[in-house]
Amino acid sequence: MKTFNWGIIGPGSIARDFTDDLKFVKTPQKVTSVLSHHEESAKEFAIEYNISDYYTDIDKFLSNKNFDAVYIASPHTSHYEQTLACLNHQVPVLCEKPLVINATQARELIDASEKNNTFLLEGMWIRFLPSIKKVLEIIESDEIGKVNTVKASMSFKAPADDENRYFNPELGGGSLLDLGIYPVFLAHLILGKPRRIKAFGKLSDKGIDETCAVLIQYKDGSYAMLESSIVSQTELSAEIAGDKGVIKIESPWNEKPGSIKVTNYDKTEKEYPCEWEGRGFQYEVEEVISCIDKKQIYSNLYCHHFSLDIFETMDEIRKQIHVKYDSFE
Repeated sequence: MKTFNWGIIGPGSIARDFTDDLKFVKTPQKVTSVLSHHEESAKEFAIEYNISDYYTDIDKFLSNKNFDAVYIASPHTSHYEQTLACLNHQVPVLCEKPLVINATQARELIDASEKNNTFLLEGMWIRFLPSIKKVLEIIESDEIGKVNTVKASMSFKAPADDENRYFNPELGGGSLLDLGIYPVFLAHLILGKPRRIKAFGKLSDKGIDETCAVLIQYKDGSYAMLESSIVSQTELSAEIAGDKGVIKIESPWNEKPGSIKVTNYDKTEKEYPCEWEGRGFQYEVEEVISCIDKKQIYSNLYCHHFSLDIFETMDEIRKQIHVKYDSFE
């Protein structure tokens, strides 16, 4: 069976989780190249995972192309330029969320993917997890009836350090881009593109959103209540309520939840355990390989324009709470 080879850009903690999960993929996987801004971190990662080549220059990394696809796990302010470079070299890309900073950048990457006939996927890995698959199955079975509301939050008490990415506007800091994208994703997945958006945020003295609260309305009257924070820590759960019952994705809803609970209004209850090996990056990887094998340039489960819709929503939220990244807009 042919081995699928990966190049990795950004050898940090998420790249380590990704690489560790490759052993759970159904087909053989190998990381053959790694790129970092710092030679020391590239070399350290290469030694740790027995990788043959490491680079600090993206042109050399792409010219010596000894991989089938690239996984980008660098800080998200680097995603646009690195993804564009890969696509222009006709290298398939799986890029960590958020794919970009704004909708304009998303459109340009989609255009590059189409122009170069090259696969591109935003790494919203939870879309491919068994937990989200189960939630969609429950909804499609009409077990909770017509969905009326989605409630989801993501919060993380980030280190109080002005130099880290969470609080640094030059690194795309703030709760929305880093954490709020998860609840926005869930609302789009369940209810679609919104009709109206109302957002509120608490900004730092550097102009990034420390907290963000969003109310989204849809044409049929359904709505979503979403929140994110980098200055507080709450239960990471999500609820989807229909006219027959409620689905609760227990904490941490965006990773491996404790379980998925369904409570119907007649008081019957069901509970679905959530168990899989590793963190679950293997499901995303398997989707990438399947799409590339079929010569697709996007995933039908998370297509280009789904990413674009999310960034258009997030741009509107940032506009309303007065967050702007001057270096990228």
